[in-house]
Amino acid sequence: MDDERKSAGEIFERLAGLYQQDPEEFERVSKALIREALDKLPQEQRARGYGLQMRIEHRLRPFKDPVARMNEMIVIFWENFYKFQQILNHPGRAVNRKKAGSSAKIIPITRKNTLH
Repeated sequence: MDDERKSAGEIFERLAGLYQQDPEEFERVSKALIREALDKLPQEQRARGYGLQMRIEHRLRPFKDPVARMNEMIVIFWENFYKFQQILNHPGRAVNRKKAGSSAKIIPITRKNTLH
């Protein structure tokens, strides 16, 4: 555990310096680190992890300033914390909630044999 903290601290220091010196290299290295972390997830959770990462990147795309990006990440965190808290406090609502809309009836489409 201590080794993980040390390596995380070293990674942070490396990325902080890299961002100031070469922002393009920072993006490449940070994306590689994220991909590496997602690849370490168990197979059954990997697709969900990649999907979550894509949603986060989509939300952060409009923000170019690092402070604005950090603020948006805090907003994302608290939104999801609130959802988690609601599930913990009211699990029946989360399990029994219905999807919007009504049930659908599937109507088969048949092709008429017409010759032109």
